Amino acid sequence: MPRIKFVHTADLHIDTPFKGLSQVNDDLANRLKDATMESFRNLVDLCLHEQVDFLLIAGDVFDSDLQSLSAQLKVGAELKKLSDNAIPVYLVCGNHDPLGSWMEAHSLPQKVHRFGAAQVEKVTFGKGGVPLTDIYGVSYDQKFLNQNLAKLFRKVESQTPFSIALLHGTIGDAGPHENYAPFKIEDILSKGFDYWALGHIHKSHIVREAYPAVAYPGNPQGRDFGETGRRGCFLVEMETGQKPVLQFCATDTIRFEYVELNLSSVESLDEMLNKLQVASEQIDYYDEQCSYILRVRLTGRTVLHHHLQQPGEIEQIAGLLNQGRLSDSPFTWIDRIEVETMPQINQDQIRKSGDFTAQVWKAFEILENDHQALEQVFKTLANGFNSQHAIRELGPLGEDEKQEILQKARWMLLDQLMSEDK
Repeated sequence: MPRIKFVHTADLHIDTPFKGLSQVNDDLANRLKDATMESFRNLVDLCLHEQVDFLLIAGDVFDSDLQSLSAQLKVGAELKKLSDNAIPVYLVCGNHDPLGSWMEAHSLPQKVHRFGAAQVEKVTFGKGGVPLTDIYGVSYDQKFLNQNLAKLFRKVESQTPFSIALLHGTIGDAGPHENYAPFKIEDILSKGFDYWALGHIHKSHIVREAYPAVAYPGNPQGRDFGETGRRGCFLVEMETGQKPVLQFCATDTIRFEYVELNLSSVESLDEMLNKLQVASEQIDYYDEQCSYILRVRLTGRTVLHHHLQQPGEIEQIAGLLNQGRLSDSPFTWIDRIEVETMPQINQDQIRKSGDFTAQVWKAFEILENDHQALEQVFKTLANGFNSQHAIRELGPLGEDEKQEILQKARWMLLDQLMSEDK
């Protein structure tokens, strides 16, 4: 039975500047700047190790249409590795690297086919003189493209057992991404293709398992805390008469993760640091070969609460944790520690005390359960807030946001009152 094996990737974003993070620390900037290229090298190594038939890239090889010469040379060198090993590469250009931005003076390796933008093209992959797969694709000719490109795909009659559509575009809700080349799943179901290799959405997602299979591999390397978790590509195997088998393969070298640490019953800084180390190694799909950039959220009632709330204290702790870390390979870097702990207090004892602290506690309980009273508090606060620009930017607060502010205010005030009593 005819079968093929290939890697489907997209959104490599080579040369991503990592602006926000790289400005924090020069050493961190040096570790980040090669991350997208390293993930592409991992992807190429995967293709070679698995001896795939070909590689599909569904757009946005580069992060910018002003890609550097060095970035193009590095990408070209990796593509040549595949070409030298008789592994063809088929790619389309996306909104970040439209066709006209690629340097014509730098020719692509022999077995790399870059689809044009004038119309949907078809190329055929074969092995041993036998045609196996028709691959259709179309590139962006400009950065902003709202045309429904999916409707342009037309499968022609062919004797090849497999057909693949390669497209950079958006099905349905684009989420945090721009809605480029938008289309609906109904636009492609009856076109007769076996597999739609999509790009543009950075989260790995199998939209449809078969008939046709439709998938976004996500990006091979996360770039910020909006792209947490492992990142990679799909290794796809197809056999006539069978559903395609898609295996997610991680290729990232630096991973962004949120870590929540409950400090209830924790009584010392050393104990907190030990728990943080354990928590950072219990992240989903933890990979000891991967570097990590973490945002840590501290919660729970703890005797450390008052100390953690002191101005500049948590920043100093983060600095001590990060000291010397960037010389490690792989490394772990604490980007931020958010303190949402609460003082370790006996609530029943406060309620029964009858003193001023008990009256404050009762006032907060009333606000917590009386929607109208809470609304009046926020109206009073709004009347005293004079920055119209800030009001427009922030917009109206939701009920959950008001309750969150209320709880923070409760514990900040109680903590202050109790520390004054000591």
